[in-house]
Amino acid sequence: MSKISFNSKGNIGIAIVIALIAVLSGTSLASLAFGDSVRFRYQLDGIQQFHILRSEVGRGRLIAGHFDNLSTPPMQSVLPTRAVPVEFGKNRTVYHAKTKLNLFEVEDATGYHIRSLITGVRGDGSLLNIQDHTPVKRYGENSILSLQTIALYHYFTDVDRSYNDNPGAIVFAGEDIIYGRVHSNTDIYVNYTMHGNWPRFYGLVSTGGVVQPAGSYPRDEIFRGPAPALIENHPRIAFMPSADRVRTHATYLFGGVERDDTIAFVTVDGSAYELWLGVVQTETKPSEWIEGYNKFTIYSSYPPYGPVGSQIGVNYISKTDTIWTRQSGGTVTNSSVFVPMELWLSGEFSGRQTWASSHFIYLKDDLTYRNTPVGQRPDGIDGDGNQTLPINPTDYLGVISEESIRIQYGHRSPLDSLRYRPNTSDIYMYGAYCAVGESENPWEDGVVTFQYQMPKGSTPPQYWRGEFYRYIDLHMYSYPTTQMNPWPRGLDYPWYNPLWPEPGILVNVPGLPGWTPNPHNVPEVVERRGDIWIFGSIAQRRRGVVGASSIQSGIWDIHNEINPNTYPTLGAYSGNMTRYGKRYHTDLRFERRGPPHFPLILLEGYDSEDLRDLGYLTERWIFKNPPSGF
Repeated sequence: MSKISFNSKGNIGIAIVIALIAVLSGTSLASLAFGDSVRFRYQLDGIQQFHILRSEVGRGRLIAGHFDNLSTPPMQSVLPTRAVPVEFGKNRTVYHAKTKLNLFEVEDATGYHIRSLITGVRGDGSLLNIQDHTPVKRYGENSILSLQTIALYHYFTDVDRSYNDNPGAIVFAGEDIIYGRVHSNTDIYVNYTMHGNWPRFYGLVSTGGVVQPAGSYPRDEIFRGPAPALIENHPRIAFMPSADRVRTHATYLFGGVERDDTIAFVTVDGSAYELWLGVVQTETKPSEWIEGYNKFTIYSSYPPYGPVGSQIGVNYISKTDTIWTRQSGGTVTNSSVFVPMELWLSGEFSGRQTWASSHFIYLKDDLTYRNTPVGQRPDGIDGDGNQTLPINPTDYLGVISEESIRIQYGHRSPLDSLRYRPNTSDIYMYGAYCAVGESENPWEDGVVTFQYQMPKGSTPPQYWRGEFYRYIDLHMYSYPTTQMNPWPRGLDYPWYNPLWPEPGILVNVPGLPGWTPNPHNVPEVVERRGDIWIFGSIAQRRRGVVGASSIQSGIWDIHNEINPNTYPTLGAYSGNMTRYGKRYHTDLRFERRGPPHFPLILLEGYDSEDLRDLGYLTERWIFKNPPSGF
């Protein structure tokens, strides 16, 4: 080497060697660079295709959401191929997305297979060689169940407070044992009973706030569900004040014209229903009594409490009557019905049905499933929490009021004009019940509750000394009541009781003696009417009164309804509230399928596509080699 270094030929040799090394190195580096460039393009293709694949799932779910509103969705659909151009420097690639939807049935749920294939062609700048296909392909299968609805939650409350808007006035206490999911958009209040028992939750509990009382409480003793048993500061779930999905897709009774003076009396038998229409004719009190109004002279005494005394005043009562006419019935098959008036509903239901009303809904008797024995859970869970009973695969009921849902105390039937009080013992409520009413006044917010919460007796028609006397109370006391002229404790206010005049008193109140409004042997109205047996779910704007029993005070003023000393709609009155016992059972089928057109689970703060996407339950999502011929 030293010899080469010190002669001219050696210098030339070195130069040649160096040149060869440089050429070889350059070639090697170019090859490496080219390989890196190819791998980069492959990686870029893979990343782009993965994101496009995700967007195709969203596109498929939007289409599935449309199909969910159809009574007979197509078994298979091929979406239009979508072209997505992507430019990177001088490089340009057009990715093609092809997606197919297939409908499937699994157990008691409807679902969709969303299958997507992403391919691409590449080129430089604006020129694209359609023959230059990228060898990278992405294929995925997303299997989803139908949109999840508010029925998923066994107990949902938008504002976990009562009419008076007093935080903590209504709590989950020691008698409350809840097995399904629970959600509130506000703080949840818990408390223990006098025996030191706390409520128990065996499903997931979520709240947009926190659990109250703040501070020390036995968290694990109360929230016993699988981890996480409790989620605080959860995103709020939108609770729309109208039955939008039903309004969009339902069959409308009476042309959809909303009326405040009309009642739809509906009795369901399977998928068929019978219908009566009641027009309420009510007049207002005139300045002077005229024909068409009830006029009652008030006397200082009146039979059967004494002889007819001297005249001391006059009561003017607006004349109210309901004129019933029978209407043509119909059928409901995997669909919904919108009733643009007050709805009185009961029956035995089969198939998937949702009944919604723009007004109050009164449950006039049991609402049960044809294919589930009364008293059993439709999801097949027995009393020990085991899957041993038959699952009802067909029957799903939804009930939605754009105001409130009330368990009716009683009614006069348009079929025979007789008085019925089926809910004064127990009532069975299968299905999902939703009261979405929203108002600036909290007492007008939607609740699930019961009618005639402060029962009092009224003096029925009487024979006294050979004469027949009617409307006895109205001949004895001034109407309306005032502080100067109050009605006796326990005496009914005219027509607060839907079956007035009706005898009866409130008895069996601990610490208070029974009291009778007249000297005759009359039936008694007991403090506890019976139990509410729910097999499904409740969603409401506010917590409705169900099990409370308390004493209120003031004048008997149900027309004004607003009084800080009482629950609105009850009037202010010295007396005790009646109540129901709670026998609530969840329906796990609602985790997979809801009633038709029921409100969706939509998280606030997301755009509409994300909201729709969150409503599905994903069964699986896999990526694999694309099948041939896709």
